Amino acid sequence: MSGRIDGAIRRAQYSLRYVVFSAYYAAVRRNHRHEWYAPKKRVGSASFRSYELVNKHGDDVLLHRLLHACEPGDVVYDVGANTGVYSLAVAASEPDTRIVAFEPNPDVAAQLRANVDRNGFGDRITVREEGVGAATGTRRFHRSTYDELGSFDARNAGAWEASVRDEIDVHVVALDDVVAGVGADNTGEGEDGELPPPDHIKIDVEGYGLEALRGARETLRSARPTVYFEPHTEGGEDRTADVASLLRSLGYRIRIRPDAWVCTPKTEPGRSSD
Repeated sequence: MSGRIDGAIRRAQYSLRYVVFSAYYAAVRRNHRHEWYAPKKRVGSASFRSYELVNKHGDDVLLHRLLHACEPGDVVYDVGANTGVYSLAVAASEPDTRIVAFEPNPDVAAQLRANVDRNGFGDRITVREEGVGAATGTRRFHRSTYDELGSFDARNAGAWEASVRDEIDVHVVALDDVVAGVGADNTGEGEDGELPPPDHIKIDVEGYGLEALRGARETLRSARPTVYFEPHTEGGEDRTADVASLLRSLGYRIRIRPDAWVCTPKTEPGRSSD
């Protein structure tokens, strides 16, 4: 009897969470589209406005580590930018930084642009409506009823109580190609399309992080950026051991906290590390 009662309680909790989250994402979509209300957000000493209704991710460990490490003139690649809290916070905290924000979902990328424009950060933040992966090309992207869970894996897009809303083909770039200026016609970065190599890379891509890192091997070897990585299962499979192995093979030290890896270069690439 108690098992049935516990099951009923869990189902009720899931149903309530689905209603609340669905209502929130629907409200946020409309708010971005019409640009009605952009409440002020505060992250550490940084202050900015966005059309998100709450300060989502403002307390993230990775974000605070990134803000602490950024210096004037640094270049930040925000991979899986979503509506832009990391990019906006960095731009507000260090006006002389340059941020490149990658977001493959066209609807969410439009929300990101609205937030960049609201703060007048267009000279600091470049929005690229692209995914990041192991190779440059095209890939099927699954949009979720919870916008934040959109993923290249349908199982990740349907996590929690969400479901896949639809599927679209999106452009995907390897970060090594971005730094080398390959595919410059798609960048909007001027005639050559080149971007400066990153000092910091934040990666939060709903289970696709290993692929993003595989496409950045040369950049990690040469530029030696700090990597701020949020681990996720990939379609229900835990690939974090593969991620750790790749980073360590490139001479990175990994400091692990719950849902947050800060990865710093400690040796020359090619040398062994613990």
